[in-house]
Amino acid sequence: MKTTTKIDPSRRRFARGALLLGVGACIAGQVQAAELQAGFVITKDNYDKIKTETFEGKTIASMVPEKLEMMIKKFGLTIKLANSKKIEMDPKYVNATKEYAKNVKFDPATRTMSGWKAGMPFPPESIKLDDPNAGDKVIWNLRAATYGATMDLRDISFVFIGGGTGVERVQRWQSRRYYMEGRLDGGPVSEGDGSIAQKTYLFATSPQDIRGLGTFSIRYNDATSAKPDDTWAYLKSVRRTRRLSGGAWMDPIGGTDQLYDDWDIWDAFPTKYRANKLIGKRWVLAVAHSPLVSVDNSKRDTPAEFPSVGLTEAPYYFPAKHIEWEPREVYVVEGTPPAEHPYSKKVVYMEVNFPRPYLGEMYDQKGEFWKYMIFQNRPDVGDDGYKAVMPVVGHVIDVKRNHSTTWSANMKANPKGVKEGDVSLSKLEEVATGGK
Repeated sequence: MKTTTKIDPSRRRFARGALLLGVGACIAGQVQAAELQAGFVITKDNYDKIKTETFEGKTIASMVPEKLEMMIKKFGLTIKLANSKKIEMDPKYVNATKEYAKNVKFDPATRTMSGWKAGMPFPPESIKLDDPNAGDKVIWNLRAATYGATMDLRDISFVFIGGGTGVERVQRWQSRRYYMEGRLDGGPVSEGDGSIAQKTYLFATSPQDIRGLGTFSIRYNDATSAKPDDTWAYLKSVRRTRRLSGGAWMDPIGGTDQLYDDWDIWDAFPTKYRANKLIGKRWVLAVAHSPLVSVDNSKRDTPAEFPSVGLTEAPYYFPAKHIEWEPREVYVVEGTPPAEHPYSKKVVYMEVNFPRPYLGEMYDQKGEFWKYMIFQNRPDVGDDGYKAVMPVVGHVIDVKRNHSTTWSANMKANPKGVKEGDVSLSKLEEVATGGK
């Protein structure tokens, strides 16, 4: 005889509810685990909704530092996601690192390095997070020559931008930096008697009221930074150069929001700062593959002259919306400048595998957040075939004033035919007075 088991209706409802709950949890788990796709655009309207979503296996929130989040949510920065791409440095740089890094010594007492000839002084595998001197070593990597032998800032233009009004004016300049050591152009790795590390000139070409203004500076090969840089300015009013104080490296560039110390986000030797601390390693979203053309001279005096800058939409000073951001692993270094410096603290986010900064935070003497910097970089090939990762657009944002000086340049490494005498005080005087 067949028997029938009766099931309590309340138990049936419980089982059905549990099943639905389980299915719902499974679906929710699948949604949460789903990755954002390349091409997705992060905005202030969707950031809080998607910050726990992942991209390349990492949550968006984990790749957006606090101040970058502020740029998104408060100022309207948009970030178009792109898959990360491997970047390889030039074989000359890689081989020089292998050959010479083993001879580099670091003195904790003076925070100086010695024995460096070319390449990266402290390769990533030698940087230890628990090393109290790791911050100095990371900055020494940055300040050792990475651009081959000469850095050519072709067509560099500073665009002055009001966050509420747009473009105020454009200044066009030319600049070159000639490295006296660490040279990787197929010739000797050093020139001169060893007393000079690098020479740099910067001069204005337009508009007419500033044409001819410029500076020439020498950074000496003094790892202690006890000997200050020598800097001269050309004054068109008297048609002569004047020597500036040793603190010129802390001054603004031509009335811009950027200090000379803000070249590369961080231009000073680490020993010019009182201390540099490696906060850690992390992943950030950054612009590592900016488009090939940063200044389109065929579109002069239109927003399209600077295609990588969002000049047509408020706040006008961020990377253009089509610019792609990708996950990059970075060191986070916090520097304490000298007391007379405008900043009380500088924080830089710099690529681990090679010394290129992507993001920077600057704090005033009261310790308040003052400036934010977003630098667009790209792998590029110099006139002689040298492969270097170049900063090509710098968004220097005065957060307190809602103002920016954003520069763009078609930067190249190792311009053809440039010699030491082409980056000199006499050359500055020549070009400032109409020469080439």
